[in-house]
Amino acid sequence: MKSKENIEILKRLQYLEILSCRLLGGWLPGIERWEHKHAAALHLWQDAQHSKELRTRLWELRVPNPDRKMRGDLEYVAQALARSHSDSDFLAALYQVIKPAILDAYKRLSNATYQVYDAPTISALKRLIDEKESQLAWAEGALRQALDSGEKQRQANLWTSYIRSVLEADRGVAGTDKDPAESDWPTSPPATHMSPLPFAEAKRDERFELDFNGISPPKEDDFEGQRLYQFVNYAHEMQAAETLGSVLWEAEGMEWEFYYDLARHCYDEARHSELGETRLKELGHHITDFPHCVTNFNWRQLYDPLYRYGILTYVIEMDSFKYKHETYQKYLDGADHESAEAVLYDITDETLHVRWGQKWVPKLMERYGCEKELDDFVTECRSILVSHTTNPKQVQYAELADKN
Repeated sequence: MKSKENIEILKRLQYLEILSCRLLGGWLPGIERWEHKHAAALHLWQDAQHSKELRTRLWELRVPNPDRKMRGDLEYVAQALARSHSDSDFLAALYQVIKPAILDAYKRLSNATYQVYDAPTISALKRLIDEKESQLAWAEGALRQALDSGEKQRQANLWTSYIRSVLEADRGVAGTDKDPAESDWPTSPPATHMSPLPFAEAKRDERFELDFNGISPPKEDDFEGQRLYQFVNYAHEMQAAETLGSVLWEAEGMEWEFYYDLARHCYDEARHSELGETRLKELGHHITDFPHCVTNFNWRQLYDPLYRYGILTYVIEMDSFKYKHETYQKYLDGADHESAEAVLYDITDETLHVRWGQKWVPKLMERYGCEKELDDFVTECRSILVSHTTNPKQVQYAELADKN
């Protein structure tokens, strides 16, 4: 029956979307060009939403567990893609092989299914098709920029050919292609293609002057200095997005909803980085006018995903509300309504993130076999932050939270 076949296709596609989301998260710290990081953060959130859209339709079609008994081995495809040798190879394989195949599957399914009986599926697919086409339009220009030499293009061509063969061996994204002949099965990738995930250090392109500590805090009565300091640090919140991206990839065995919430959290932090960059431009500056810091991402990578996520949600975000409410009021008092609005939207997002932390940290503690009491775990996270962070405000408010 066509309905049963459509269900099997949708199951694979929704799973491939969340795998794409997690791969983009894992690679986020390793993408060098700043604008490409922002696009990757947006696209991983879109992919998570695409997965949710398909899962919702599957639930309507009486499939309570869309991840159960799927055809093929999409995990193998994802692990192969994770072994990309460079960010340009990864982006080429994802945007020239995997995502075009997903888009083609959406279009074929939309045309082939029952136009009346299965109209809700068609409606969902149309929304997904529009965003996938937008992603691929972005990638066309981005890859021209990334593959800026003949050698990079040659390497990318070899790698995309390999990833295409891996996908074909799994009968394509829909799992409906013919089994390949034995002679067509992919050989192992080159020995140099060992997975670089997880990244120990966050990468930046050549426009950034990296500094261990970043911008120095100004005097408390320096309104302009304090404003610049806050929005430069907002721009540095890409580090938080990169940490969450690494958790997205590394935290295996969690339920689907965890990855969905984490994808939104990751995207939010990238937006906060863009918020800082946008406000700096409005104030007459560029993000590269200031020393840039990736140290806080780097030290967090010394800890497992449980501690990284706990430090971000239960400490950095939860302890920051006092500072943000204070600055929000100062901007109102100083008639700087643009800065006040930016901070207010951030406070709204961070409130949501703290709730997610309260929801998922206990589950991660179970997943990683952490038998500490939650309060003791949070105290340890706070101590780790104070010992490592380069942000004096984080130390100040963490120590204040400890006293209270």
